[in-house]
Amino acid sequence: MFHLSLLAYLALVPLLAGGVGTLRPGTLRPGPWLGLAGPWAGFLFLPNDSLPPFLDFAWSGPAFWLALFIGPLAQAGRGLLLSGRAAGRSGNAEILFHLLILVLAWLGLCFYALRRGLPGDLPGLGVFAAAPLLSQAGPAGALGLISLFLALAPFAARRKGDHPGLAMTRLAISAFLTTAFFPFGLSALLETSAPPALALDFFIFWGKVLLLNRFLAPRLAKFPRIFALLGGAAGLALLAAGLAFA
Repeated sequence: MFHLSLLAYLALVPLLAGGVGTLRPGTLRPGPWLGLAGPWAGFLFLPNDSLPPFLDFAWSGPAFWLALFIGPLAQAGRGLLLSGRAAGRSGNAEILFHLLILVLAWLGLCFYALRRGLPGDLPGLGVFAAAPLLSQAGPAGALGLISLFLALAPFAARRKGDHPGLAMTRLAISAFLTTAFFPFGLSALLETSAPPALALDFFIFWGKVLLLNRFLAPRLAKFPRIFALLGGAAGLALLAAGLAFA
């Protein structure tokens, strides 16, 4: 059953990222395939709310980010070989910049989780799902987490012009933000591990991911960037204040 569920999961991810067109024949050439394979593999390291990731180990966090970097780097390298401007036109330079910011934010969240004494093995992503940061933070910390989330959320916005690799990467960013900030499922609310509750957790998780990717993030992305910068700075300051006065 494990292998069957793994195959079903791997088939579901590209469908949610961009529909059947994500796997159209033209995307199976070596260049685009590398752009898809990296973020596609990254989903194996992400917990789905109460459900553990398919590849669950202490270093799943770095493995997830490495998988996400593979696609844009491969596409950017291919673009530079073909044309010095191709990488910029395809959006790979922008997504690489976004990923760098997200990695720095993730490192900050790991430090915050460590200082708050969250259970689990850091830097694994399962730590955030096992004990949601919002439930462990005080008033200042909770406000800081929400501010930071709103500042990072535009990076998850799906765009019409995205090629399949970028669409998959943005969906992975949406899934990461959901895991890091809002990993709340039905089983935790009901304090049960009954199979029906765990199954509903899976659908709730993907509902939150798609809500962020298709609805919330595109709307937040329309705001001037200064709001994201101010929100990110305010979020980090509030998190630091929450730790200092805890």
